[in-house]
Amino acid sequence: MNKVDNEQGLAYWANNAKKGEKALYYEGLLMMDRNRYFLNGGLVGGEPEKIRAANFAWRLYEDGVINLIQKKNKAYSYDYIAIKR
Repeated sequence: MNKVDNEQGLAYWANNAKKGEKALYYEGLLMMDRNRYFLNGGLVGGEPEKIRAANFAWRLYEDGVINLIQKKNKAYSYDYIAIKR
């Protein structure tokens, strides 16, 4: 499985992956990480690169390019995986 950690890497993967290929685009607990960032004064557009990559993954999902799944590793720790459609 490929690992991508920024928007550009995810875009490159999505444009070149074959149907069914997977990419790990986020590790942790996205909801909590995103919430922690905004509660500490973060502004939209200034998110850490890995949160921007996760937002981009959602847009690719909405556009029908990928499916999104999560794999639980342990409490509060997930792998967020994109699968090319």
